[in-house]
Amino acid sequence: MTDTGICEYCLRPLKTDPVKKKLRGQEHFFCTEFCFRLSFYDVPRITFEDLNKMYELRCVTMKVPDFHTLIYEGT
Repeated sequence: MTDTGICEYCLRPLKTDPVKKKLRGQEHFFCTEFCFRLSFYDVPRITFEDLNKMYELRCVTMKVPDFHTLIYEGT
């Protein structure tokens, strides 16, 4: 891939330094090690929107108490 500003797997723009991998003499650039592994094992491309939909369906948002208040209550 010639454009190093985009992840080869998820096609999102890179905000930080890319994860550089050399496969068969060719350099490849990914946003995370996770994207590299998905690409390496030929997992069908997952878009960011698809990931967000999966998280909406399968994850629960939890409110975590402020730990500062817990520390002050205990003393």
